[in-house]
Amino acid sequence: MIVTPALSPASTYADALERVRAIQARDDDRVAPNARTALLTHGERRPWSIVLFHGLTNHPGQFVELAPKLAALGVNVLAPRMPYHGYRDRLTADIAKLTAEELVAASHEAVDVAAGLGERVAVLGISMGGLQCAYLAQTRSDIATSMPIGPDFGLLQLPHAVTQVIGWLGRHAPNLFLWWDPRVRADQRPRTAYPRFSTHALMQTLRISDLVYKASKQAAPQAARVATVVNRTDPAVNNEVTLEIVRQWQAMRSRGVEFHELQGLPMNHDIIDPDNPLAKTEIVYPKLIDLLALHS
Repeated sequence: MIVTPALSPASTYADALERVRAIQARDDDRVAPNARTALLTHGERRPWSIVLFHGLTNHPGQFVELAPKLAALGVNVLAPRMPYHGYRDRLTADIAKLTAEELVAASHEAVDVAAGLGERVAVLGISMGGLQCAYLAQTRSDIATSMPIGPDFGLLQLPHAVTQVIGWLGRHAPNLFLWWDPRVRADQRPRTAYPRFSTHALMQTLRISDLVYKASKQAAPQAARVATVVNRTDPAVNNEVTLEIVRQWQAMRSRGVEFHELQGLPMNHDIIDPDNPLAKTEIVYPKLIDLLALHS
């Protein structure tokens, strides 16, 4: 069971800035300069703020090009670094310490901050960050738009039940470090991501997957709007499981729950990071920005 921490939305812009500074103070010398929690602000509370949640083993540098595009729309943008991510040592073993509880706490903390940065709050996340967005959509009524992108509800092309079993076994087995791409190992791109992942860390993200999967059968999402986005040819996750969750939400609430399948993209999971050679951000970014509808 993952306990939801007490919520404490920032009431003013000044309060939000003070909290951001406290979050940024955690980025010590272990953290790479481009991996630190980033805030793009217009110096005042705006009609919209957005939180950008990066993927497993990645960091806020994943949004180095998307964040400024969103800020150019007049939006205050927060890209928080998740625990144990973004270290200069890209082969760090600390990522194995990650827990679902830490991810949930960091997710709520970021949205609490964003409440002071914008009159309406949006969240966008990829992969692990997509799960965080789905979880927040399920549990928080003060989110105007949640955009989970490629959330890992089902690993590879596996059904959710099989992913659940893998998650349980992986949490109770010794941790392993596996290369994302064994062919290139440490030379993997994007450079913003660790080239290997911890099986324990991945299994902790699946605890959030299980929570949302179960909750979606019992209650409608609390966010005003949920716009889930997937790459049709994503090889890393099972889009059918994601669609199943969206349909469960839609059965609970007919309005404000959307599923968008991007077509014509290469077989690729990370469609956000511009350092990923297959990301095709010139195609993806305009579609995401249009779907976010932060001008309305």
